[in-house]
Amino acid sequence: MIKNFEHTIRVANIIEEGRLGGPQMRMALVASALGEHKFNNKIDITFIFPKKDSKEFRERCEKIGVKYFLFSFTRISRNWINILKYLILFPFEVLMLSNFLKKHSFDIVHISGGSRQIKGIIAAKLAKIKFIWELNDTYAPFFVRVIFFFISQLTDSFVFASERTKEYYEKLTPKNKKSFLIQSPVNTNFYDPSNEFTHEEFIKRNIEKKKIIIGTVANVSPVKDFKFFIKIAQKLSQLSSKVIFIVVGSVHNSQKNYYEDLLEKINSSGIKNFFFLGTRTDVRPSLKAMDIYICSSKNESSPLALLEAMSMEKAIVSTDVGDVSKFITNGDNGFFVKNSDDKVFVNYIKKLIDNKILRYNVGKSARQIVKQKFDLKICSDNHVDMYRNIFGQHK
Repeated sequence: MIKNFEHTIRVANIIEEGRLGGPQMRMALVASALGEHKFNNKIDITFIFPKKDSKEFRERCEKIGVKYFLFSFTRISRNWINILKYLILFPFEVLMLSNFLKKHSFDIVHISGGSRQIKGIIAAKLAKIKFIWELNDTYAPFFVRVIFFFISQLTDSFVFASERTKEYYEKLTPKNKKSFLIQSPVNTNFYDPSNEFTHEEFIKRNIEKKKIIIGTVANVSPVKDFKFFIKIAQKLSQLSSKVIFIVVGSVHNSQKNYYEDLLEKINSSGIKNFFFLGTRTDVRPSLKAMDIYICSSKNESSPLALLEAMSMEKAIVSTDVGDVSKFITNGDNGFFVKNSDDKVFVNYIKKLIDNKILRYNVGKSARQIVKQKFDLKICSDNHVDMYRNIFGQHK
């Protein structure tokens, strides 16, 4: 039995990537919910992340009132100079982080961002602080898996963002370590289609009425498989003149070449109705404007943007990533497609294009399943239980 929770549990949540994406959004959502939780005076969250490329993340933290510290984490990339810099600076950054953790007397270190995040783990071990490693992907290169296998032996416990992630890492994690399963959270009060929204200006200005808008929300990256999306768009454009395709999300400098390849593919395919809208501080107006939401990702654990679209009562067609097949029932609250079968994908979208009532019913059911399984309140309660469990192990 876990006792003695008069003590405020001080948690350092560390991520080595500052760019705002799924993991950072999840961190911010949970921290904001814990701040309003009935145990808010017992859980104290501090974020630690790099200054570089973190402007949006910092603004998000300041908006919700989450404490954060900026560290000079060196990010590894395929460039040999950056790899050398990463290796040289690695021990110095780990020691600085370890000293920081000890100085501020954290009770728990929470490592966010997936299997590549190892500096916080070594730093927490050196600082002799209990830590939990959050895993939120379903694919890692061979060399990452090898490093993960050895580093994971140091870990006190794991939290998995989906059942599929847990299955993926099952053979690489020690059997005697405690683990938790906490899916991505959705603030269903915020992502509620009955709220008042401003218009999505690009759509209002450039897209004529009575068009079916098919879209997605995602930063441009090969993992999101936009080439598959473009392939789908090409086939649908041949079948119907009623469709428009939009992508809402950032194009980071590291993905500029990939983005240029996508534009070239669109032009060579003769598609005239595919638009990259760029980033939005609030994606809800864009989601509101969409008739059909698609997820074309190759690998994801718990696709937060898809869940937010479901909360906005969007009709979903998705690849079979993460736990999608466990909470979507084809024809009831959405559609999912195994093995990225483009013919089946197109057929599902065509069915939704042709049947407005089906789109409406599927969207209504989609919101209900999100409220039942992924609501932010459920996720924050699970985090409180997890932190109290870990804290109780060593008190």
